[in-house]
Order: sequence, then C-alpha cells, then structure tokens
Amino acid sequence: MTVTRFATRALVLIGPVVFTGSWLLLGFSHDGYSHVEGSISVLAAYGAPGAWVMAVAFVVQAVAMAVAGWLLRPVDRLTAAVLAVNATATLVVAVARVGCGGGDAAWCTPSAHPLSQVVHVVAATIALTTLSLAPLVLGLRRRSTHPTEARAALACFAVLAPLLVWFGFADAAGWAEKAVVTIGIFWAAVAAAFPRQL
Repeated sequence: MTVTRFATRALVLIGPVVFTGSWLLLGFSHDGYSHVEGSISVLAAYGAPGAWVMAVAFVVQAVAMAVAGWLLRPVDRLTAAVLAVNATATLVVAVARVGCGGGDAAWCTPSAHPLSQVVHVVAATIALTTLSLAPLVLGLRRRSTHPTEARAALACFAVLAPLLVWFGFADAAGWAEKAVVTIGIFWAAVAAAFPRQL
C-alpha cells in the first residue's frame, strides 16, 4: 500500500470519528441540550458555546466524504458522485448555520438568522438524503458482481431509510438524525477504505 493510499484511507476513517466525537462531547458539555431531542446543527448554531468546534467537525466530515467518493470512483462512479454531493452539502451546512431557538435558551443564546436557516435546512436535507441513498446506489449497482458487498450496502439502506423518514416527520427526533449520520458516514468510510471487504 502506498503512503498516499494509506493517508487517504486514514482521512476517510478519521473524519467520522472526529465528527461523531465532536457532537457527542459538545452535547454532553451543554446543560440543557438533549441528545435525544436536539439536532447536531444546533451545536454549531450562532450563539452556541463551542460552535466553532462543531463547524470544523462538519468541514472535516465533508472532506472525508469527498475523499470517500474519490476512493469509490473505480468501484462505482454514481456512488462516488452521490458522496461528492453529500460532501458539498455538508460544507454548506457548516457555513450556513442556524440560530438557537427558545427551547435551547438554557445553554445557547437565541437568535434569528432566517436566510442562513433556509439555506441550512435545504443543505442538511440534501446531505442526509444523499448519505442515506449512497448505500442503496452501491448495493443496486453491485448486486450481480459483488453480492456480499451489495447485501451489506442494502442492509445499511434498510436501516437508514426509516430513520430518515422518522427524523423528517417526527418532532424532537434528534436521535434519528444522529443515527442516520453515524451509520451513514461510517458505512461510507468503510466502503471506501475497504471496498473488497464488505
């Protein structure tokens, strides 16, 4: 294995660890934040203590997904493109932050940023959707040539799809968002770093 290949694999695997660790630690450090109800985005909100940490974690995760897409190009270009869209949307999420709402007042100064909020919601929707669709795309396109890899990818999608719907339509479903993101980014990282081992 070349140094470059090792470094790209390491980056792809480190990104999800940094991202997940950031929202876990920030969430636990804010009295009043609920990991069950609260979203990841509010940890990077205007007025949130340590928001820059979560914003940087979004960027690290976006880079990791871009590299994952690049590594998956020889395996499946459409899946690689889906992850590239995810990476771009995640970067937009990092830049177009939300404001804290009244329910977060115990730990975050409420503020309104309507334009940033709209851009953020659109970008986050794209990011979560593409993250959920990536294993479906890979699974469908590889089922005849690599059935084991395809089954793992389709099983991942089968878990992600209902969680994504739950997060989209239920109130206070931050846990579902966290599950989608965590499962999705770790699946993408493993699929990209070890494509023949799935």
